[in-house]
Formats: sequence, structure tokens, C-alpha cells
Amino acid sequence: MVVDDCSTDAATSIAQNTTGVRLITHAINHGPGFARNEGVRQSHAQILFFLDADDVFYSNHIHACLAALLADDTLGFVFTRMRIYMPMNPYWPASLDKSSPINFCVWRVWHDWLQGFAEDDEFRTHRTEDVLYRICLRGLVKHTKLDLETCEQFVSPGNALDRQRQKLGLSKKDWMDSGIDDGFVMTERMKTVSMDRLMHVERLLGTTK
Repeated sequence: MVVDDCSTDAATSIAQNTTGVRLITHAINHGPGFARNEGVRQSHAQILFFLDADDVFYSNHIHACLAALLADDTLGFVFTRMRIYMPMNPYWPASLDKSSPINFCVWRVWHDWLQGFAEDDEFRTHRTEDVLYRICLRGLVKHTKLDLETCEQFVSPGNALDRQRQKLGLSKKDWMDSGIDDGFVMTERMKTVSMDRLMHVERLLGTTK
């Protein structure tokens, strides 16, 4: 399943010419949260992977994730290590692995229970819906990290990695002491949506205990 959210690259052409790929095309841009959710809504898959057009899965990603998830029926999702080619303090790779939208697979039931990625306009503008999604997912269900590098997240002008270059070059303490802006925006509306999501997770936990 490929969702074309008004892309300006060759993704649509590639999808149209790839056997077995279903293409969903949006007439207007809805943002990554909506696009990912729409791909799920239009599918019947019970295990979900997400991949942005400017990132890649390595050949071992899908097999490794599926093998781990299917081997333990107590797991709701699994995730892996990513490769990122940019100077970075050793503290940050593990932190990025916990918040990326591309390096994990999850049972659909947990995605549905979470109500998917935030689709609010302000999350679309500031591109932080993936962080909230992974925070909620970690709080809701058992998971594990595979000590394998299975995908690559690229740095491109203006994306989250690019905005955090200065921060990622420092230790966490040095960054916090520096006052350097990491480009992460949390408006009042986003705070409200985040709190609603976290409270939703708490309610779900209450029903599953």
C-alpha cells in the first residue's frame, strides 16, 4: 500500500509501475499522520509497517521484525536500530530509535486502539505526530528492541534530523545546558491533543488489567 499525499518526487510513478502495489492518491496534502492512518484504513493487514518515501528498509527488516513479533504472542510491537549518516553524540541513536515512524512493526489492533497517529493540523505543520504515537505505544503494550540495524533514516533539508543537527552533536546534558533550540514545537493545541491521547492510553490500560 502506497499513499501519495501530494508528493513531488517519483514515488507515485514507481508505485504505479510496481506489480502488487495499491496506490492511494490524495488531491490535497493531509500530512504524514493522516497518510499513515489512511493506508491502514484502506488495508486489511493485521501487522503494520510504516515507511516514508525518503527512507529505506534494508533487506532484513521485514523478516526480522515479523519473526520476533510472531515468536512471542505477548509482544505488541518490535523495533530495531536505524542507520543515520550524520555526526551524532553516542547518547542520541537509541533515543531516536524509540521515536521513529519507520523502524518498527506493530499489531494492527494496538494501532486501532491508539486511534492511530494524530491528524491534527498543528501536528501536520510541526511533524511531531510520530513521537506522540511511539510514546503512547510504549506505554500501552509490551515490546522489545532487536539489536539489528535494519533500516536507514535520511537527513534532508528541513526534516526532523536536519532541524536537530546542533542538538544531536552534543551530549544530552551539554544540549540542555546550551539552550540550543532543537526545533521541537509543542503548541497549546498540541499539548491538549497529547494529553487526550495519554489519558486514552490510561483508560485502555484500566480496561486491560
